[in-house]
Amino acid sequence: MCRVLIVDDEPIAVESIIYMIKKNFDSIDIVGTSRSGKDAIEKAYNLHPDIIIMDINMPGINGLEAMKQIRVVNTTVSFIVISAFDYFDYAVESVALGVEEYLLKPVKEAKFNETLQKVMNQINVRKQNMKKNLEQQERLEMIIPILETGFMNSLCLYGENSQELQNYCDLFGYNKSSGYVMAIEFGQRRSKKIENKIGAGVQGEKMYSEYKNIIKSACTCIVGPIMLNRIIVYVFDDSKAECFEQKSESVKLAQIIIDRASRIYPDIFIGIGHFHESIIDAKKSYQESLYSLRILSAAEENTNYNQILHVDDIIEKVEYTESDYEQQIEDEIYSRVVENDEVHVQAAFEQLYARMSADTNMNFDAIKNRMIGLVMGFGTRWGHVLGDYYGVLSEIIKANDKVTLYQICSRFISKTIGLIVSGRQKKVNSIIEKADQYILEHYAEDISLDDVAKEVNLSSYYFSRFYKEEAGINFSDKLVNVRIDKAKELLKREDLSIKDVCFMVGYMEPNYFSKIFKKVTGCTASEYKKMFGL
Repeated sequence: MCRVLIVDDEPIAVESIIYMIKKNFDSIDIVGTSRSGKDAIEKAYNLHPDIIIMDINMPGINGLEAMKQIRVVNTTVSFIVISAFDYFDYAVESVALGVEEYLLKPVKEAKFNETLQKVMNQINVRKQNMKKNLEQQERLEMIIPILETGFMNSLCLYGENSQELQNYCDLFGYNKSSGYVMAIEFGQRRSKKIENKIGAGVQGEKMYSEYKNIIKSACTCIVGPIMLNRIIVYVFDDSKAECFEQKSESVKLAQIIIDRASRIYPDIFIGIGHFHESIIDAKKSYQESLYSLRILSAAEENTNYNQILHVDDIIEKVEYTESDYEQQIEDEIYSRVVENDEVHVQAAFEQLYARMSADTNMNFDAIKNRMIGLVMGFGTRWGHVLGDYYGVLSEIIKANDKVTLYQICSRFISKTIGLIVSGRQKKVNSIIEKADQYILEHYAEDISLDDVAKEVNLSSYYFSRFYKEEAGINFSDKLVNVRIDKAKELLKREDLSIKDVCFMVGYMEPNYFSKIFKKVTGCTASEYKKMFGL
């Protein structure tokens, strides 16, 4: 429906317009009439008409002034002027106000209908275009996060994919792709050391959309998804500032992000990589940003590091020992495998590998040795489900570069997690099946949770929680369901009384049995028996 407001100080003119509209247009809703410019302004504000049919000469605020004020708050409304005065100045000012038609009284019905239909068509076209634009914008809003994730995967993962990065920049409409990388980490610090990364990561995921809005409002950038307890940001910068000035500006931007985000989560730390002219070199900036974060993480209480560190401001080299790498493998990879979260495990591995690659104290052979140790550690812990994993060790030994080595180990981790999850599920299914079979065989006895737990070789406390989580039902409810199902079968027999059935399905009190039976089935045992004519 098209909403129309009629404005004229002559009642007969208003009635004439109402008559022509109702006679010829079913799709028009006359939302109101006005007899003055002041009243027209108020009603236009409250009623939001699509079309206003306006007289010019009215007492008080005339039609031209009323249209000016209405246009301020309603930029899309269409005006049709109907006036008794054929003044050139009126017509010129009406055109300036965007009036669709200037008709002279008395207006002929055919001309009025033609004009009104033309304006309605224009409004329909405008509304359709607006709808299409909104739909396109909505689709774009859905696609952009996917593209941003793709860009970050190309940036962060090892391999020669600089052309992919450039293609993504073209899709985003960034003609100049120069910039640098910020690595933003959430952590809880004690004595300047980042701790409890899991808790920080969970908190970060909850607030991710707010963090993303804060970052995007501060600069032109691509914000990656939260991985573990980090967000990677590529900041576009085409300012062509001097090196020192550019570094200073990047640190100021990091401080702005921290200041705005601290109200959500105070412990935020930002590592900044070098500015690069080409997106091809963005990977270097990414590695530098991670290295800066590592320095922040390793900083002692008496250092000058705070929450922000640019790679150029690193005044000392932090040397990592092999035992340190072993501890990171233990804490951030092996410990996360049992959580069945491949995304977080792969993110932790990528960060570990990046750290080793950036460590000048480790050559390629040293990294190979660490990766062999990684695979052997998986074998020690989960060899029973991995089978023969020595083939991957042979691949690692034959690898000739860091990219190939990374891809071999990443594939191994992905396959291994799948096997571990599959093996665990098989074991879970076996335990559930064994417990259910025990219940089916002993439901007529006075069995307890402890009896079933002992049968599957688990503690009663753990079995209770395990059974509920995996089977989706409490052990006690499962036992009741089995007993009542058996009772329903037995009650169909003419030679068995309700009391007999009660004892046969493991209940010692007939009254209690009847109460449980009705609670489960909705009818008493005697009513159930009558349903079968017994």
